[in-house]
Amino acid sequence: MFLLKKYKNFLLFYIFLVGFLTIYYLIGVNTVLTYNAMSEWVINYQGGFVRRGFLGEIVFQISLFLKLNLRFSFLILQSFLYVYYYYLIYNLFKNIKLNYLILLAIFSPIFIFFPLAELEAIGRKEILIFLLLIIILNLYFKYQKNNLILFTISITYPFLLLVFEASIFYSLFFIYLILITSEKLDLAYFINLLFLSLPTIIVILAIIYNPHLPEETDKMCDALKKIGENCGLASYFLSKTVNFHMLEVNWKFEHIIRYILIFIFGFGSLIILAFNSNYNVKKVNEIFLKIPFVYHLIVLILPTLIMFVIAVDTGRWTHMTYSCSIIFYFGLIKNKIIFLNYDSNFIKFIDSKLNNFFKILIFLILCLSWNPKAVYKEDIGTIPIYRAIEKMPNFYNNIFNIKVFIEKQ
Repeated sequence: MFLLKKYKNFLLFYIFLVGFLTIYYLIGVNTVLTYNAMSEWVINYQGGFVRRGFLGEIVFQISLFLKLNLRFSFLILQSFLYVYYYYLIYNLFKNIKLNYLILLAIFSPIFIFFPLAELEAIGRKEILIFLLLIIILNLYFKYQKNNLILFTISITYPFLLLVFEASIFYSLFFIYLILITSEKLDLAYFINLLFLSLPTIIVILAIIYNPHLPEETDKMCDALKKIGENCGLASYFLSKTVNFHMLEVNWKFEHIIRYILIFIFGFGSLIILAFNSNYNVKKVNEIFLKIPFVYHLIVLILPTLIMFVIAVDTGRWTHMTYSCSIIFYFGLIKNKIIFLNYDSNFIKFIDSKLNNFFKILIFLILCLSWNPKAVYKEDIGTIPIYRAIEKMPNFYNNIFNIKVFIEKQ
């Protein structure tokens, strides 16, 4: 198959295309007042402590000091985060020993192209989860030290929670990496783990026991108005409880069937790869060797499904779960913590027995023909790459409306 032979060039082109379109659309939506991702980023501490406000307060203060428009400051930050992320993604996948299932997993429409297919998901804070996970995996790859990743996670994860509290549902990916790479899981190790977890526990308790009051939100919004920024939908939800968000979710039978199919076709290749993967007994704690890796991966995925009953943005939750799963899986492959059995009967059948015509057809159908929509109630999207390119002219004029400096009201 042509893509297998030219994989590295195709991957580089694909990452470049995704990167270019991402920067273009980040610029294009930056000035759109209904851009909900921006309304999350601008949350800050001007009205008091609030969930999601940590990074917003830092950028708010930097923007004031440099007299930069707040949205422009976040545009610079978002662009940097995405470019760095795509660079790390390319490095993660460029040298793997490729087979057809790996190709399907990498180009799944619920992975890096999803935010371009559904612009409601572009520029969101989950990019920080993906970045931290891949950086932690790279740290382990470079130094092979469990204590280093344990200490790094204990320092960085509390800040991640202060920026995006939903990160807690994806914490098992980090915890699991700590545990499987530990040589000895004894009482002393767990006491050390508990001690290093205290900053994270404190942050979680601070978020739970310090709900944001409506008058505090008003105060924050007043501070934003003084520099020409408006509060958006995310600010309105700051004083709402989890129950309020859950009442918005109303799964029906057709929605459940749709998302079962989305998971089957979106996650299928990755789950099959995990099923055909084995631990490196020299690098993995013996406790984890007793259960096949695929079941461990499923355990990591399960807590993320809580998001599907908390809020309606199910396309984003699917994208977040898959991104963490595939980064985690190939990070373990790269670190030789697990090995893919390329000689398994199923993988050999797919690679050598399946006709090239059917390989191309399956690739086009599974990877390039569909994508989940942003909200569970919406039907499946079609031909995401074409749609992303076709709607580019709609945002062209927005580029010229970017404001670099503060315009005080």
